Amino acid sequence: MSRILLILGILFLAWMGYRFLNKTWSTRVKEVEKKARQDSQQQPKAVQQVKSCAYCKVHIPEAEGIYKDKQFFCSYQHLDSYLDHKK
Repeated sequence: MSRILLILGILFLAWMGYRFLNKTWSTRVKEVEKKARQDSQQQPKAVQQVKSCAYCKVHIPEAEGIYKDKQFFCSYQHLDSYLDHKK
């Protein structure tokens, strides 16, 4: 009789553990799906123009570069080097 109660107790604990894990998992899945829906509804980020440096010809976003006399440079170092080579 005690073995039957022990087996029933183990089965009950396994069933409760399964319900807990299943509920936790479904809650997490719902949170992830909700976040994915919110992300998809947000406005897409603006597209940045990409320019090539007049000195090294590397392409970088326009917001990260420097303009000097209608020429685009990736850094102040390359701007200085370009101006030194032109002299």
